[in-house]
Amino acid sequence: MALLPVTEALQRILDSAALLESEDVDLRHAFGRTLANSVAARVDNPPFDASAMDGYAVSSMDGATTPASFVVIGESGAGKPFADRLGKGQAARIFTGGAMPEGADSVVIQEDVLANGTTVTIREVVLRGANVRTRGQDFIKGEILLQQGRHLTARDVLLAASAGHATLPVIRKPVVAILSTGDELVEPGAPLQHGQIWASNSFGLAAMVEAAGGEAAREVKQTRLVGHTEQGSGHE
Repeated sequence: MALLPVTEALQRILDSAALLESEDVDLRHAFGRTLANSVAARVDNPPFDASAMDGYAVSSMDGATTPASFVVIGESGAGKPFADRLGKGQAARIFTGGAMPEGADSVVIQEDVLANGTTVTIREVVLRGANVRTRGQDFIKGEILLQQGRHLTARDVLLAASAGHATLPVIRKPVVAILSTGDELVEPGAPLQHGQIWASNSFGLAAMVEAAGGEAAREVKQTRLVGHTEQGSGHE
């Protein structure tokens, strides 16, 4: 009788395997887990038009011809947006990550302006959208970012966080029992009697289980085979 090919044996095992139920885990513990369901963005990212550079937010129409001077009437920093609207010939000091003020569609980097008190002069033509990260540039609300069945990487966890997820649905880890039996087996570190060895194989197997995404439950039992002359035959 021919031996069963490895590929066929593996397929038979996989065909009989049942999919485990899902559970929600905190993002901090999602790395390395397998997604039970696809994950969509809960928000646009960026959630607003934001500056990609330190400089001055202006209207490109006001900077279509140069040199052009602007009066700086406020400031927009990361987390501290400028509340008013810019009028003709006005600018707002803006920093990387700052929300674009109403009335502005471009950012002139600070190295390209001449500042004199509350007035800045631009020496080059301003292009619409220059140095601006527009709302939804990375992804939009409802967009599928991570597909079901994905093995989550560090990048995936970061992406899920930026999309507004505090937890993720993942497949529950399988629990694999590892039982070592034999009269000669003793836990590593314990004193050895003559004829005994330390139980070592189960530690390697447990590491392999956990590297594959499971949880290992190991136990060592000194088991005497009653009614047999073979005792402690090394069933580790």
